[in-house]
Amino acid sequence: MNYDHHRAHVAEVAERFAKEAGGHQMTVLHDDGHYRHLRFKPAAGHSFYWFDLVTIPHALIFRGDGTSFVFSRIEDMFAFFRGSSHNGGINATYWAEKLTSDRDSVMTYDADLFELTVKEHAVQAIRDREAPRGIGRAIKRMLEEGDTGHEEGARDELNAFAYAVHRASCSCGDAAEFNDDLDAWAWSRHHVKEQQGQHNVSVKCLAEFRFAETWEWDLRSFDWWFLWACHAIVWGIGRYDAALRELAAQKATQPVTSQAGGAA
Repeated sequence: MNYDHHRAHVAEVAERFAKEAGGHQMTVLHDDGHYRHLRFKPAAGHSFYWFDLVTIPHALIFRGDGTSFVFSRIEDMFAFFRGSSHNGGINATYWAEKLTSDRDSVMTYDADLFELTVKEHAVQAIRDREAPRGIGRAIKRMLEEGDTGHEEGARDELNAFAYAVHRASCSCGDAAEFNDDLDAWAWSRHHVKEQQGQHNVSVKCLAEFRFAETWEWDLRSFDWWFLWACHAIVWGIGRYDAALRELAAQKATQPVTSQAGGAA
């Protein structure tokens, strides 16, 4: 996982959640120990991006406008999410492991991550002097013109990518470099025909580069809706805890009344 890309993705969805649900009001439909049902939606008007948090012992269910998710870990799942957050934020990688089914469903192909990964490997190859000069233009062309909008197409582009430098030279001293050996041989034939003399030509591959072991590349990121749900869980539990604190404070400030009585 590219952690810089992951953090940026998490922050982007956090900003989106704040815009879409940051003003929701909480309604407590049920609250009895580990059995809770909290609903969050706008106070009035539309109900876009509503969501529910439902807990039973050892499970938390998130449901809303999109896919529902069920997490399972400890008896009090609110305590689990409080204790496993990252500095008050979400912990998507760890929490995805606690989904009760189809954990891979929360991952999706990320075209931006594909581009970033390709460029990182190319830069490293250039630093290690494994990639021929001019490879940047070939990679730019693949990213702009290749079928990289879906994972299958992106991997096909990776497997097909090859960049080489071929040198066509003549005994007379003339020479030229090409990225395609066919172009190099075409130059050689044209050169011999144009010079109309005895010329010995040859074509040599000076360098060639292909991406290696691309099957190991993980080109997926967390689906935005799963990250949205994780932000909703953290935010919703925070609203619930704040309401409990407010209720406790109100009780603490209420005057204590006593009744005096005696036995006859």
